[in-house]
Amino acid sequence: MPQIPKLDNTNLLEKTYTILKELIIRREYPSQHKLSIPDLSAQLGVSRTPVRDALNRLEMDGLVKTVPKVGTFVTGISAENVLDIMDTRLMIELWVVEKLSRQTVAGASDIIAAMEKIHETSSYIVNTSKLENYHQGDYNLLFHMEFIRLGGNKRNLDIYHSTMNYRYLAMKSYLITQEMVLHSLRQHQQIIDALRAGSHADLRQVVTKHLEDAKIRLYTNINLNGGYM
Repeated sequence: MPQIPKLDNTNLLEKTYTILKELIIRREYPSQHKLSIPDLSAQLGVSRTPVRDALNRLEMDGLVKTVPKVGTFVTGISAENVLDIMDTRLMIELWVVEKLSRQTVAGASDIIAAMEKIHETSSYIVNTSKLENYHQGDYNLLFHMEFIRLGGNKRNLDIYHSTMNYRYLAMKSYLITQEMVLHSLRQHQQIIDALRAGSHADLRQVVTKHLEDAKIRLYTNINLNGGYM
């Protein structure tokens, strides 16, 4: 059982939600672990209300599931779940490609510049530091969230961010290897190049290949490790 620091009494809901989410997505609580509201309340040093409200938010995030009269459990991710998640990501990203092909997006050059900066930082960290530092910095998420911003749809941003919660569950080195990350970074550069060139056909092709490659590699690695994470 993880050691949980007690919280001070300011903004208890947000703090409770944040710490529980962090523990869940880093698998301090394993898949299907039952989360006890009284136990969490005592460990955090808060009343049951912020714990209950935090668990409700986590259920909306898809990270826990409440079974009436039984309890709340940490959600597991199967290999098949990953296929669905990656398909959702591809659908949203190709929507962005389609929108870019039909109209000029305000602030696109600034967003592309931000993507380039994230890519440069990511490449430097992966090549000079521990892979865990790349994961903990959330650089893959940051890159793709900037790309989704090009579509100018806040709801899609929220959906995409929620969908990407699974990424933490795959952070163990045997699921996401350095070779996979380096391959992904090369494709990130291709996405930037296609955006800079204004080639929507190339952009569609590289975005599709990037996410299909990631899906296949992650799906394969999860199956090699029991089919569940």
